[in-house]
Amino acid sequence: MKALEPPTTVASDPDATELLRLWAANKKLDVSINIGIYEAQGLDEAKAWGIIISNFTRHVARALAQRYGKSEEQETAVIRDSYLRELNRPTSAITGD
Repeated sequence: MKALEPPTTVASDPDATELLRLWAANKKLDVSINIGIYEAQGLDEAKAWGIIISNFTRHVARALAQRYGKSEEQETAVIRDSYLRELNRPTSAITGD
């Protein structure tokens, strides 16, 4: 098993909370999601996750741009297009709780 280390910045925050964990295993994506944390604070959970997914996309686009010498905007556009295509026509089913 090849786990990533948490970012160093979270160690200094006693309220840091893991929200999402993704694993590529057995030729599929396995996901653990901390659902309910935002609703417990009186926030719309779906809207909060939309913001999380958006921020995550920007982090991935920046990492790809830095690694492969492309612009963040180009990488964001590719991710967005792929994301919308997958939402509209999934290439695989999801299972689990």
